[in-house]
Amino acid sequence: MPPSSPEKAISTFHFGSYNKDHYRDLRRRNVIRLLLTYLLPLVLLAIYFIYQNNAIIQDSRRLHLKGIAENQAKTLNLFLTERLVNLSNLIDDPKLQIPPASSIMQDYLKHLRKNSEAFVDIGFFDSTGVQTSYAGPFPSLERRNYSSEEWYRSLKSRDDNYIITDIYLGFRQQPHFTIAVRRIINGQALVMRATLSPEKVYDYIRSLEGSQEVYTSIVNKSGQYQVVTYHIGTPLEKSSIVPPVDPRLGVEDVKIEGANIIYAYSWLESADWALIVQNEVAGGSFSFIKSNLRIMGLSTLLILAIFLIIINRAKQLVKFQMETDRTRAQLEHAAKLASVGELAAGIAHEINNPLAIISEEAGLMRDFINPEFGQNLKCEDLIPHLDNIHESVFRCRDITRKLLGFVRRTEMDLKQLTIHKLIDGVLDGILGHEMAVSNIEIIRNYGADVPELFTDGNQLQQVILNIVNNGVDAIGHGPGSITVATFVQNKFVCITISDTGTGMSPEQMEKIFLPFYTTKEVGKGTGLGLSVSYGIIKSLGGKIEVESVLGKGSTFIISLPLHRKNGK
Repeated sequence: MPPSSPEKAISTFHFGSYNKDHYRDLRRRNVIRLLLTYLLPLVLLAIYFIYQNNAIIQDSRRLHLKGIAENQAKTLNLFLTERLVNLSNLIDDPKLQIPPASSIMQDYLKHLRKNSEAFVDIGFFDSTGVQTSYAGPFPSLERRNYSSEEWYRSLKSRDDNYIITDIYLGFRQQPHFTIAVRRIINGQALVMRATLSPEKVYDYIRSLEGSQEVYTSIVNKSGQYQVVTYHIGTPLEKSSIVPPVDPRLGVEDVKIEGANIIYAYSWLESADWALIVQNEVAGGSFSFIKSNLRIMGLSTLLILAIFLIIINRAKQLVKFQMETDRTRAQLEHAAKLASVGELAAGIAHEINNPLAIISEEAGLMRDFINPEFGQNLKCEDLIPHLDNIHESVFRCRDITRKLLGFVRRTEMDLKQLTIHKLIDGVLDGILGHEMAVSNIEIIRNYGADVPELFTDGNQLQQVILNIVNNGVDAIGHGPGSITVATFVQNKFVCITISDTGTGMSPEQMEKIFLPFYTTKEVGKGTGLGLSVSYGIIKSLGGKIEVESVLGKGSTFIISLPLHRKNGK
């Protein structure tokens, strides 16, 4: 290819690939492109919304659990404080008999139970730790010495004069709580004690707002259940959840038997207990899944609707492309016919030569068999004349066959072809006479390393014919030359066609590949040749470049891919 110079105006066009399965592949590519353009963002957005929704639900659940734990802990604190006040009012009564009589203790118990059904019994202790008075369902506890019991010893050593014990069995061998208050009366350390039922305390907790949607339990600092639902444990059993002491109120995650559990806790002020709430697994999961299913359902309907729109749109695009290709095929065919029309004189001359031979030979044979001329010829003497006629007929047939093969509408037919033979077929077969009468020299510079090419021979011949024919018109009546060269460059087979014609201006080159644009005289050109060549090279997966210098000539460079797999 001749080197470019700064004075030359250069116009370059690049093209894509095409194959026999064009429309099916086009539809598939359009569907993929539209899916990536419209559906993929929607899917990603749906995933994002589900993720955000899950995060919001999780945060909401955590805050909700924290609120329930805080409210229930405050209410339980108030409940226990009220029970201490109930007991303190009895021991602080100025009319209190020491020790109280049994009937008075029974009245005290009735009074306590009016305030709360959680009270089980009541007892009064002297300074030695003996329960001197008792009322309740365990009369055997009266006169029992509690001085060695842990809760009693702890109460005597405390500064706040009251105690709420953890759940324990004690002498009665049944789980219960003890609340006790200590007073110094007449120089003696006296104690009033009451027992609370764990079941009644739990019933009270279950009656609080929000308790029906969660599991509530109470644990001490060592993690033992004080109050708990049978769904997750039993009193005095070790809890799987032991909340941190600091902060006093919070929400934590813990993994139990492979399941991730979210719980909220709040430490009580009146006792060393932590109230724990956690979602009921079935209810929480159902609400969580229901919310996700709602979003996924709406997203699925929207995605399905868009998918159907995309399929329909892809069909419309393929239909539009089919109409475009049909129009382009008609333009190509019209360009072929136009090219043949421009070469009509040369083709007529090519056919007239063998027809003249046939006419001459037929006249001679007529004279030979005319008795007036007295020619005594044998049949063998006519054979050379018949051979000439036969040869001329076949020459006419070859010319018309080439012409019909060129103008016939054909689908793309890709196969291995020798480029040099294909070019020679155009230069010698179709344009040979035109070149000779126009005094135009054909120069061939074929590269020795140019391999066979997988392409469409008929369409490539049309491109070469269009460009060479334009070169002939640009040169005029000569003298001049057209140089055709081939070489391999960057995995492309390149064909350059250079003429010594009038060249083109930059303004002309901007329009050179537009349909119906021509620089020829009115009536001489259709303006379809190079436009059709543009489409053909595009369909063959190559590129076309043109360099031109006004007054010196033009060079067209056709580049076709060296390796092409079955039309792809």
